[in-house]
Amino acid sequence: MEKHIIEKLRAALSNEVDNECKVVYILCESRKLLDKYPRDPTPFALKLYCHWALHVDLTHARTTLPFLERVDEFAAGILAGKQNEVKENQMLREFVFLDTFKQQFRQFLESYDLPTAICDEDRRWHEFLKLYAGIIEDGSLSCQDKTGSLKLVSEVIFTKGRPITSGTYIPFDLSWNIVLLDGKTMTVDVNAAALPGGNEMIFHGIHLH
Repeated sequence: MEKHIIEKLRAALSNEVDNECKVVYILCESRKLLDKYPRDPTPFALKLYCHWALHVDLTHARTTLPFLERVDEFAAGILAGKQNEVKENQMLREFVFLDTFKQQFRQFLESYDLPTAICDEDRRWHEFLKLYAGIIEDGSLSCQDKTGSLKLVSEVIFTKGRPITSGTYIPFDLSWNIVLLDGKTMTVDVNAAALPGGNEMIFHGIHLH
């Protein structure tokens, strides 16, 4: 089973990934390996983006709890008016710039001696993300807390925002709908921009409703 999946992935990654069907296929086969042969620690960002492409929500505590704990801390700081900009930017950067997704995907492929050009070459990675954006266009991903151990958060729902036509970091904005235990929702709209000199900046707006 493992060798069969690996060889199918090798064949898919050895050619140009130039349409949405190929992206879905690669992420589907990757998810099969991740689910059948779990890694420690769990590559959360990789699993998240694999599942989102397939519109499968994340509910397993071992996978989601560390991330939801960070969101719980984030929400607590916002509500208390005591924001920690360093921690917030670190968490948002991991998911908005897709740095962690790319890093974990490369490590995953490398661990099975699979081609990593899709992560190594900017052209291929940017094309991959553009195709991925089309796949998640009409879908959302939910990360739910099934442990009851969080103070404020019960669920985080990711949705794709408006497309971005300039810049090189991500081809779309992200919206995080943080569902709180009291029934309210904290919506965080996040986008990224390239600045002069090759630097990057994260912008986000927060609405409580």
